Amino acid sequence: MAASIVIVFALMISVVLNVLLFMRKKANPNHSIRSTILSGIKSVSELATVRGQFQSIVTFSDGVKIPWLDVNFPGTTRKFMLKYYGTIVCGCDLSKAQVSERFDVNRVRITLPHSKILDVYADVNSFEVYDQSAGIFTRVKLEDQNREVNADLEKVKAHELQNGILEQSDNNVRKILTSVVASTGMEAEILFTDDETLALIENSAGTLQLEAQAM
Repeated sequence: MAASIVIVFALMISVVLNVLLFMRKKANPNHSIRSTILSGIKSVSELATVRGQFQSIVTFSDGVKIPWLDVNFPGTTRKFMLKYYGTIVCGCDLSKAQVSERFDVNRVRITLPHSKILDVYADVNSFEVYDQSAGIFTRVKLEDQNREVNADLEKVKAHELQNGILEQSDNNVRKILTSVVASTGMEAEILFTDDETLALIENSAGTLQLEAQAM
């Protein structure tokens, strides 16, 4: 959890400092509180809001089958059972955030992509192998263990997605950004959408900015 807390503090400091400098200077008439908050958010780039640890057990059995029989040739069976600990991290890509001013001067709308799984990995130092055996003509290799663990990590991701880990991350992102913007004296409305819609919003905002500069 420590890494996530550091990122949240970095986000808060970035947004608050940007707003304070803007309020102090107000030098560029085309600059707004919207673009100030946006630059503060994007400077952090990636916000990790869920970091969970898990334990998993992998079982593996292999051998050369005797044709038409469900048994292995003698001396070809290899198997193992492995226990390990891992970590899954979810969060939001803040580099794609878009901010628009709303009806009230003290309110902004922040549109973001939905959360995604940023990383899932096994702690190799936690590997504990049980019930490992190999035949005369075969042996258990390190790549066998790594392959089975990687396959198990995909199962962990699927399980966590089914259990709503991304929805939990979205809720955490909403709470964090609402709190960060509130620290500047503003109120935030947080919306989540897909990348295509975000690209349209960004293009529209860029067009409006060019029109304002031309005037």
